[in-house]
Amino acid sequence: MNSLFGIPMNAIMVALLVLLGISLAAVAVAALRNRVMFLVGLRNIPRRRAQTTLIIIGLMLSTLIISAAFTIGDTVDYSISSTVYDAMGHVDEIVQFESEEGGVGASNVSIPSSTVQQLEAAVGNDPNIDGIAPALVETVPAVNERVRLSAPAVSVLGLDPARMEAFPDVVDLKGRLLDVGALGEDQVYLNKSAADELAAQAGDTVTIYYQNQPLRFRVADIVQNRMATGELNMGSAEGMVGRLDALQRAFGREGEVDLIAISNRGGVRDSLALSGTVTKKLKDVIESQGLRLNVEETKRDNINFAEIFGNAMMTFFLILGLFSIAAGVLLIIMIFVMLAAERKTEMGIIRAVGTKRRHLVQMFMSEGMGYNLLSALVGVFLGVLVALVLAGIMAALFSEFDLSIRTHITARSLIISYSLGVVLTFLSVVFSSWRVSALNIVRAIRDLPEPEGRPGLRSLFGGAALVVLGALLMLVGLASLQGFPYGLGFSLIFIGLALGGRYLRIPERPLFTVVGLFTLAYWSLAAGDRIPPHLEGGVELFFLSGIVMVAAATFVVVYNADLLLAVVSRVGGRFGRILPAVKTAVAYPLASKFRTGMTMAMISLVVFALVMMSTMNANFNRLFLSEDARGGWDIQVDENSNNPVGDLRQALNQEGSVDTSKFTSLGRLGVARPSTAELRQEGQEEFKFYLVKGADDEFLRTAKLPFQARATGYETDEAVWEALRTQRNLAVLDLNAVPQGFGMGGFDIFTLDGIDSATTKFDPIKIQVRDSATAVVGEVQLIGLLNGGASGSPFSSFAGLITSERLVQEVFGYPEYSMYFIRLENPREAKATADTIEAALFTKGAQAVSLKAQREEEASLSNGFFYLMQGFMGLGLVVGIAAVGVIAFRTVVERRQQIGMLRAIGYTRGQVALSFLMESSFVTLLGILSGLGLAILLSYFLLTSEALSATGLKGFYIPWLQILLVCAFAYGASLVMTLIPSRQASSIPIAEALRYE
Repeated sequence: MNSLFGIPMNAIMVALLVLLGISLAAVAVAALRNRVMFLVGLRNIPRRRAQTTLIIIGLMLSTLIISAAFTIGDTVDYSISSTVYDAMGHVDEIVQFESEEGGVGASNVSIPSSTVQQLEAAVGNDPNIDGIAPALVETVPAVNERVRLSAPAVSVLGLDPARMEAFPDVVDLKGRLLDVGALGEDQVYLNKSAADELAAQAGDTVTIYYQNQPLRFRVADIVQNRMATGELNMGSAEGMVGRLDALQRAFGREGEVDLIAISNRGGVRDSLALSGTVTKKLKDVIESQGLRLNVEETKRDNINFAEIFGNAMMTFFLILGLFSIAAGVLLIIMIFVMLAAERKTEMGIIRAVGTKRRHLVQMFMSEGMGYNLLSALVGVFLGVLVALVLAGIMAALFSEFDLSIRTHITARSLIISYSLGVVLTFLSVVFSSWRVSALNIVRAIRDLPEPEGRPGLRSLFGGAALVVLGALLMLVGLASLQGFPYGLGFSLIFIGLALGGRYLRIPERPLFTVVGLFTLAYWSLAAGDRIPPHLEGGVELFFLSGIVMVAAATFVVVYNADLLLAVVSRVGGRFGRILPAVKTAVAYPLASKFRTGMTMAMISLVVFALVMMSTMNANFNRLFLSEDARGGWDIQVDENSNNPVGDLRQALNQEGSVDTSKFTSLGRLGVARPSTAELRQEGQEEFKFYLVKGADDEFLRTAKLPFQARATGYETDEAVWEALRTQRNLAVLDLNAVPQGFGMGGFDIFTLDGIDSATTKFDPIKIQVRDSATAVVGEVQLIGLLNGGASGSPFSSFAGLITSERLVQEVFGYPEYSMYFIRLENPREAKATADTIEAALFTKGAQAVSLKAQREEEASLSNGFFYLMQGFMGLGLVVGIAAVGVIAFRTVVERRQQIGMLRAIGYTRGQVALSFLMESSFVTLLGILSGLGLAILLSYFLLTSEALSATGLKGFYIPWLQILLVCAFAYGASLVMTLIPSRQASSIPIAEALRYE
């Protein structure tokens, strides 16, 4: 990866190295100016090894998450880039036919051989161009006659042997270069993917079907997957290559090719540097000679996509990891506050002998950096190991796309991860060190609690500053229509008001309770867009809402948790002999609000994120897997463009193995050429690519696809479909064309103006439909938008503009291929019937699938990726668990005398151990229940909002099993972390505990 959030990675690395240097310089200056305090800080590290181990675990988690995120980004970027380089080989640019209107790659047009020769004569001597190779491309079904296995779509490439010197990409499985010119008239090289699909080997006869006629070829050898051997895109890698002249004769296409491959000077990778220069040269020649050609920087575009996708993956992991990183920062602060509490007397004595407050800061900063430098190193190493595990899971998920995930680790990412982890921890240590260094010397020596005085002017001024800053951020959000600065500003205003209220001596319980509840109410309602202003936002709002809501809920719970002690006292009789242990387990956490609140917030943050993701994923799964999303259809059959099926029912009846009487309906969508179909809304300047499909009468009569939005005058979904059936110039669209909807952000495809994902009613919209290859234009009126479940992804069955079959024929002629949809008497037979249909039509290359099974398979892949994300976020639970462990160990040390007193007044060892276990359970359960409740609250308001309800979501579903597993793991792990300190507490001799100072 070369950038993050638009900032060059090298610049980020340099900036972080500078900050790391400043952090180390600060410690070095402290060591040089006061060596004693520096050594006093360091000597505490080896004193308690168990405690030191826990602290290192706590401090390293943020670095681990950062390191894992960057390594995953590098891995995905490198994997896709390597796949692109391997597949494209020495092909750098591709030249295709271009119409006078700018359309590219129409399937019914080709490049004459004379044009190839003209281009070659103009640029053949350019020193930056190694070679030019014309190619013929056809996609056909293939059958291995020996084993009777078939592949529905195999790309057949015809290459000119005389022009292959610059393209040494036809290589056998042992790495030996093969000569295409050595092939006979009826011979081909079969690539590995096709050989695996067909179980073919050298010497086998493969029959392909072109225009419904069989053509037989003998396999000369098996070759590696390359663009030159038929791997034209990921997910469709099966291919074969033969001599250009032989295949031109076989297909009846003498004197024409489909594309021209260009190889730049250099090898597979370094040739990319010349792509811009060569492309400019080619465009200049094409323009000067008036050639109807277009140049695409194919390799560069694919490498850029790899960079974008890798960056997106890393950003996604990093943003989701922010919850865990935030919990890690809280843990760092809490650790040093607890260390200060433990050493309060020691700190008082140090101050009493003449040191200043800054000396205490230096002491803690030195100790913190000692932990920090080691823990960040461990965190980077473990982050790489976590990334290796995640990469292995991703490899399994992406295997069906023929994408090989190859772990890639860069020194730059490791340096950034280490530096960022150290700097982040350093800032947290400095903040907590400054906070704990403020103490009263006499009270510290006597180990007395600090009195709660009236907040000073600093509280008032700080509150006023936050209010002003919050107001400014709200104005920024309103001006830019962005929800993040507005929501952050609103939250800061509430915090500022709370600080001001403390200065005015308003009681803390009602003050923080009211502020917390108001904050929760605002974020709940804003999440569902139920209150103005209606602003835009992305995943960053998910993080901000989680942080703010958890903080607000923590204040509400901590300042009102003492009510639980009253409840325990009232029902105490039911606890029997364990009542004393229960009371102390509840009372001690309530006496330390800061410690309890911090631990609760850490656990709550991560549980919130995990439960939120589980709930959202479960509800969207229900939407995409619903029967409405399939429109009432059970089976989809896609024909091969080179072997049209025609009348599907008649073809199946003639074949005889499929009982078509079980079909209650059979509709058809004719797909216009995807490479030349373009749309433009009235008022827009440019046409942009978008799928266009023409529906026959049976499809429109039977379809039950639901709509999110309908045009004025159409009150029901049935009215829209009936109007579409009876009028040739009407159309409906999927939600992928709606900005901020389910679309493909960042891709240059058609999008609607004046419509958003919350629209449910609109005036009919005029849209022009154009075939860019012929410049023929038609016009339709948009009267409906399919809901989210029916729209699916941009590549799903019903994606695109659906209009009448007549209009598509008028603009595009005969469709590129047809999609058939079948409704069965018994939907449970869909999978078996689809398999039978595909077997019956194997010579035509038609592909049949059960729509329900297809959706379930897509959901399974989506869920696999979701579980991967959830597992990564689950690392944050380790932070909360570590916090519970740190508190438990520290509590045993702090309360040795109290443990002795409890034992002296009659507590048994079992009661002491039980008290410690229940104390940890109490805090852990508060965090779990807080995160659980907040996630369900926020997801409810989001999923029942007008915008998401309009997409087809019905009701609100809570995946209790997943949630209970998350909560059970968090609670169980916390108990395990408390077992050892609980046993230590119960085994302390009474006399020794009472004498402890």
